[in-house]
Amino acid sequence: MKKIGVVFSIVLLMIGMVGCAGAGDYNIELINDYEIVRTSAERIFIAKKESEYTWSEQLIPMYYDGIHEEAHPEHVIQVGHDNNRYIIAKTNLENYYLLDTKEAIVCGPFTKEKFIQEKENAKISNSVVLKDLDEYEKIRYERDCR
Repeated sequence: MKKIGVVFSIVLLMIGMVGCAGAGDYNIELINDYEIVRTSAERIFIAKKESEYTWSEQLIPMYYDGIHEEAHPEHVIQVGHDNNRYIIAKTNLENYYLLDTKEAIVCGPFTKEKFIQEKENAKISNSVVLKDLDEYEKIRYERDCR
């Protein structure tokens, strides 16, 4: 009887350590209602917020079809933005993007060299730099684990 109690306690402890699916999900507010949305470890993207729990289509990275997404699970790993217009991003596949939030235009993917050139052409200040997502305040949502 004591062994059953120990086994039961271990199982409960393991369930508690694994946690709830989606418990690590978050959003990061950027500018002009754009956010980084994390729905899983390999699905981190930038989209425009439409309401409390809905976003426009995924803008960065841009998935063209299900085959591309499965073959190349590209997701945002660094981001930066100015005060009112531009968002810059880097993905795990070493692709760089530039998002003009006033015109809702995404440019990229670029190589690092082309990205630097495009950033200069758009007259984006050198103070706008890419930062790891851990450097931003995250909005976490409570999930129902049942």
